[in-house]
Amino acid sequence: MRTPGIARSFLLSAAMAAMLAGGSRGGSSAELDLGDRLYDEGRFAEALPHYDKWLERHPRDTTILNRRGICYLRTEQPEKAMGDFDRINAQTIAYMRGFGDRFGLYSPVYPEAYGNRGTALLMLGRDREALENFQEAVRLWSYQGFARRNPSVSAAYQGLGQAYHRLGQAPAAIEAYNTAISIYPADANSYVGRGDVLLDRNLIAEAFADYDRAIQMDPTHSRGYASRGIAHYLQGENEKAVADLDQAIAIDPNYAKAYSYRGAAHARLGQNELALKDYDAVIRLMPEFAGGYKDRGGVLYRLGRYDSALRDLDRAIQLDPRKGKAYQNRGAVQTALGQYERAIADYDRALELDDKNAGAFTNRGRAHFAIGHYDQAIADLSEAIQLEPKNPITRFNRAEVFLRLGMNERALEDYSATVEIAPKMAPAYAAIGRIQAQLGRRDEAIRDFDMALRLDPKGAGVAVYQDRGNVRREGGDWAGALSDYDQAIALDPRRAELYVARGWARLGSGAEWADNDARAYLMLKGWRDPFSPYMGLLAILGARGTPREAEARRLLDEAVVNTPRGQWPDPILRYFHGDIDANTLLASARSQRHLAEVHAFLGLEAIRTQNPAAARPHLEYARDHGAPGSIAADVARAALTRLP
Repeated sequence: MRTPGIARSFLLSAAMAAMLAGGSRGGSSAELDLGDRLYDEGRFAEALPHYDKWLERHPRDTTILNRRGICYLRTEQPEKAMGDFDRINAQTIAYMRGFGDRFGLYSPVYPEAYGNRGTALLMLGRDREALENFQEAVRLWSYQGFARRNPSVSAAYQGLGQAYHRLGQAPAAIEAYNTAISIYPADANSYVGRGDVLLDRNLIAEAFADYDRAIQMDPTHSRGYASRGIAHYLQGENEKAVADLDQAIAIDPNYAKAYSYRGAAHARLGQNELALKDYDAVIRLMPEFAGGYKDRGGVLYRLGRYDSALRDLDRAIQLDPRKGKAYQNRGAVQTALGQYERAIADYDRALELDDKNAGAFTNRGRAHFAIGHYDQAIADLSEAIQLEPKNPITRFNRAEVFLRLGMNERALEDYSATVEIAPKMAPAYAAIGRIQAQLGRRDEAIRDFDMALRLDPKGAGVAVYQDRGNVRREGGDWAGALSDYDQAIALDPRRAELYVARGWARLGSGAEWADNDARAYLMLKGWRDPFSPYMGLLAILGARGTPREAEARRLLDEAVVNTPRGQWPDPILRYFHGDIDANTLLASARSQRHLAEVHAFLGLEAIRTQNPAAARPHLEYARDHGAPGSIAADVARAALTRLP
């Protein structure tokens, strides 16, 4: 016999609604009609001034107070929305005090306002109070008998689900969403909300099924596309995330959260200019939202626009001094500007706010590393590894500190752990290769350099081609070394040191055009560079016996003129210039390195004059006493293999 009771309650409530609305809406209602039309079209910001004017004349119209409160919610003004919902509740309580609860004489706007007030509290982060408001809304709806197939009742359960979700009570949240669906299964919001809870519980397939269901039910459901896009983003599927968020924004161009996540996805894809536009939109829509400035500051940092980044991050901290990520981002900008002490102060503040912030520990460790505080750097990076043991960047950074300290084996352990976690991280393979080369493990070094180049032929290219070429040269593979130097120069023809490596490799292997590399180096560096005198030597040695010898001799003359007397290798230059003899040259050497170089050049000169017997002892001395991996030792070794 419940149906007649529901009908009576509804009729009484409808009558009370008219009373609470402040009487008849006769007279000029054009303002209200325009506000309602804009509201129904989703143009909430435009509807607000029309509702303001109506409520100036009809301040007790709870229906319009509720609608204006919803407009405030949809334009991210939860505090103002709370004011309207509180007015509805106060007016209702004033009318109903003494007999309303007994007879159920109140407008349906009353429980709806409780639910909307709960939404405002959620937006303000007051989740426990929000839960209480949604519980009261559910109680009031149930008390009135409206619980069956009523969208407003379903919405109250949705609010319950969201509040439980925020409070970490996932089972209760799912139960609330299930109830919302059972009451009104045609509301896509319930499926989206339940999908969000399932996603947090790592029930990925079930979450996507709910998002898909919501979108199938309502292809214009912007929140459905946004939530599915966010789920794709959280799964690392950035292209799919952008596609869904594009749809959400096309449906609702004022959807700030969708812009925010699309900006994050664009940033992950390296599309920083697109990310910047998205964060511009977030700030335009939510000018008091600290997170928008924090995120835009991060993108500006990646674009190298440090002054603008600092302004945004300062603004984020001003709006929300407890936003640790803003301090972390500002610290990164300070680090990029070389202001390491300021950066460390920002990272300290970020860690005061969140002592589990692995990123802040990592960044602070890097800042300590930059100013030589190696113990603090290792301590911070080790703490970050404890917090995020599967983060390859932190392992890589700690390996860099160990390498700087000469702890090659410890560095090798961390680099190796890095590639176990991130098998496609080319810089880690390149770093392993360099350590293997230092340890004399040439085959292992070449294998790791090969892997780095296979994974990232352009990004890792120049330095790795050069490093692999050096290892091949030291191992006597001159053809392989020349091939690597050719590749490196093709990628970066203005990197002068590559011409040093290739020029001396050409000379050592007996190949042509070593003098051309000397000329290329001198065009880039001029004569003030400390290595330029050696390139003058390379020019004359490489061009001897060719039609280019006269030009090479001119370069030798310039080298003699531009190298101060007494500055090494001035004696070698003057020997080749004919100004001193071999004995004077030998006597001028001031160190073992100088002496090895003198013997190497005397050996090369003896080969040129067809005196291999005289060349051999000089070359053997340079091979045996030159620094491992030095050009003098390698060229001497190569020349010895060509002696009869």
